[in-house]
Amino acid sequence: MLIIAVVIHAICTFGYHFIDGMLFLCTLRFVQGMTYGMASTVIATTVASIVPESRRGEGIGYFTLSITLGSAIGPFLGISLPQINPLYALVLCDVLSISLIVLAFILNITEIKVGFRQRVEVKSFRLRTFFEPTAIPISIVALLGAIGYSAVMSYIGTYSETIGLLLGGSLFYIAYSIACLIFRPISGVMIDRYGNHVVMVPILFTMILGFLAHSNLVLLLGAVLVGIGYGSIPSAGQTIAVQKVKLNKFSLATSTLYIALDLGNGIGPYILGMVVPIYGFRAVYMCSAIAALLAFLFYIGMIIKSRKENVAV
Repeated sequence: MLIIAVVIHAICTFGYHFIDGMLFLCTLRFVQGMTYGMASTVIATTVASIVPESRRGEGIGYFTLSITLGSAIGPFLGISLPQINPLYALVLCDVLSISLIVLAFILNITEIKVGFRQRVEVKSFRLRTFFEPTAIPISIVALLGAIGYSAVMSYIGTYSETIGLLLGGSLFYIAYSIACLIFRPISGVMIDRYGNHVVMVPILFTMILGFLAHSNLVLLLGAVLVGIGYGSIPSAGQTIAVQKVKLNKFSLATSTLYIALDLGNGIGPYILGMVVPIYGFRAVYMCSAIAALLAFLFYIGMIIKSRKENVAV
């Protein structure tokens, strides 16, 4: 699956040299989106399966940290390289695509065997075929967090300019990235040592506070809090998502969480952006705080339910 995904992704990357219209561009982006989703799910599942259970949170934390670095370095190079030469960015993408194919063949990824029952479920095309039920609760928490986060990141520039906080707005993402780099591995270690609740409850609460910023200093503090909060959700969420399932369901549990994160990142700016013409940009961040509060309350509900049923979240 990984080899197929990276090969198709590379073919699409080379296709950017021959773009002759918007339809072709959108088609390439659509196919690349699918292949990226396939590859990221396979890799995330592999990481969760090869890391010892006692250090799974730490291992997943380091893995998601690499995603943060990539998402920070990529846009920087995408903006900087075309200013030197328009072809440099495309050539770099071509080289990286070839490197991915080489790595996919070199990496010794252990195949996760699928049982007979799971094969039957896949052929049935039921809801259970595409979603792991035990991972849905934490995925809902991740969905609500992603809605708030995506709105913040989409409108931070315009919002900071509107309220006269240009300095804070320009440094927001830098502060967020630094917080992710520092606290994402720490949250993984803490989950391994102290359990889910010790990590999830504080990070969800800090995310609420992070959306309530009204000065340059507080805006940067908000970026740090959002980095601690939402920045830790992908790693902590995946650790929780795979805790209750067998090895052959790791991919489905991981996919369920990632679908929630992608859905939240996609619909967040659209849904919360609709309040801008009526209530202004500040209302977007209040709505983001409310979404984070709902995530916090939902997780508290998960804790209460699990204690009543005497099972772990």
